[in-house]
Amino acid sequence: MARTHTHTLPSIRSAVEQQCPIRIISVHLLDAAGRLLRVLFLDREGHISSQPHYVPREQALILAANQQRVLGSQARVQVL
Repeated sequence: MARTHTHTLPSIRSAVEQQCPIRIISVHLLDAAGRLLRVLFLDREGHISSQPHYVPREQALILAANQQRVLGSQARVQVL
């Protein structure tokens, strides 16, 4: 009697996330009504830049959280 094995494959996104620990931090500057004015990025040191920078995931999460606290409702900070 032959055995059959069933394997569940992880989603593509989770597989990519496991293989790619580097992230980009985007800063969406908003006007008073919440409309997007401009998209900028954070570098590894937390400076705002017009060019994207690659940041290690754990550092990116900390930088993004800190920048969101500083900018408040003036921006939406995301780790991509």
